[in-house]
Amino acid sequence: MFNTGAGVRSPITRRKPSVARWLAAGVVAVATIAMAGGPALAAAGGTGHTVTMTENQHGTFTDTGATNPCTGAPGVATFDGNAVDHVTYFPAGDEVWATFTETGKVTVTWDGVTYSGHATAWGNFNVNEKNANSTFTLTIRVFAPDGSSVVGHEVTHFALNAGGVITVNFDKLSFTCT
Repeated sequence: MFNTGAGVRSPITRRKPSVARWLAAGVVAVATIAMAGGPALAAAGGTGHTVTMTENQHGTFTDTGATNPCTGAPGVATFDGNAVDHVTYFPAGDEVWATFTETGKVTVTWDGVTYSGHATAWGNFNVNEKNANSTFTLTIRVFAPDGSSVVGHEVTHFALNAGGVITVNFDKLSFTCT
């Protein structure tokens, strides 16, 4: 649900949540890079052990298609923050556990007004021969000098059983705009 600013809460239409997609895409890229080093690390130690990798990164990312989820106005967003990726797996097995946290400052400009604030994204992925699941959360809070704000939260989760059948699947997205 989002607040239209007139005190009326309306169901949010699934507009392009490009800030969320932008953060998720950055996180997926970081996780992919982190997981790519796994085979090299596993080869040195044999197959009877656990391999754990943790990477810390800092960076700035810009999204020129950051659509305002409340008004639909196009904008530009910049995220400056830190990411921590952690992966654990067994080279001879089928278990993998991966998690990431990315947090930092956000500035976004819509209709000539610059909002600033904070965003945090967290996610995990777990898989073994009996099941798999993944969860993603995003919280973003940005405020403009005129007192207006956009506060958003998303939780996405899916789970698979051993047969590859989805047993849980949801994506809950909400924004409050003042």
